[in-house]
Amino acid sequence: MKTCWSALAVLGLCATHACGETRLPVDEESALVADSAVADDVTAAPKPLRLKIAVNDIYCSKTACSCISKIATRSFDTVVANLQARHQITLELTYFMEVFDLQKALRANQYDGVLCKPWTALQYKGKTPARFKRVADLLDPDDKALMSGVFLTLAGSSVRTLADVQGKRLALGQEDAYEKHQAPLIMLEAGHIQPSAQVFFSSCGENLNALMDGTVDVAVVSSYALSASCAVDFAKAEDFRTLAQTEKMPLTSLLVDLAKIPAAEAVRLQAALLDVSGAQAPKDLLGKGFVLPASWRPVLPVVAVGTAKPAGPTVEEAAK
Repeated sequence: MKTCWSALAVLGLCATHACGETRLPVDEESALVADSAVADDVTAAPKPLRLKIAVNDIYCSKTACSCISKIATRSFDTVVANLQARHQITLELTYFMEVFDLQKALRANQYDGVLCKPWTALQYKGKTPARFKRVADLLDPDDKALMSGVFLTLAGSSVRTLADVQGKRLALGQEDAYEKHQAPLIMLEAGHIQPSAQVFFSSCGENLNALMDGTVDVAVVSSYALSASCAVDFAKAEDFRTLAQTEKMPLTSLLVDLAKIPAAEAVRLQAALLDVSGAQAPKDLLGKGFVLPASWRPVLPVVAVGTAKPAGPTVEEAAK
């Protein structure tokens, strides 16, 4: 199992806010949207394109946890070769097993693009010179492109609906995990639901452990947690009850930095990825490959409910 920087979080009381404070605005569209002028530029005779791409993919054999090695056997070798042979596009892939190492590289603005859960890159908007846009989403082995956050409780718990989270102890993800942090907080805010305390962990496994050992009453995990994460070592779906799911969002996307790559080349890359996918997708992609990016505009909650500082390193501290 790969090493995790565990935020040994402590329980904290819910934060209160000044009257009249409003939600932060909806973020801009995260998917690449090409206008007609950009599309016309793509028809010009293409020149060789070389891009440095950082990779952290749940199902890739070079970046996944060893505990799901039988599931995570994806390779990008064939699709990279096809892009080069058919489209004169060379992707130089650097694999990051630890997401914290990837985040450090992204903050240092070292890559032209990244293949990962999109919020991993989009969270740095305005904090680095990068302007990341999703050029394509990558399908999982079941040919699904979307995921969500899931509110779970134990199968025998008296907690049966999302409304029952009121006054209960809740485990969430840290701020770098949109489906386990921002999205569930927005749902709680919309439903005027106030847990009694929150704890913020770095992984689905830690959240489930906290639920199973009685530290919390409800835990939010990624929708793939019980099938493609380290939690498969100790947790079974029948042991839990699903209370609610957040909005759906892309699981894995290839994003390019438009501060480094012209929009026309980004559109060209998008078309090339689609060309080597679908019926043309190699078997080592574990599915039909890349699809057009689904529309997704991340929204930030007014504030992270329950703002007690973890006892261990934060995500930012661990990545330094």
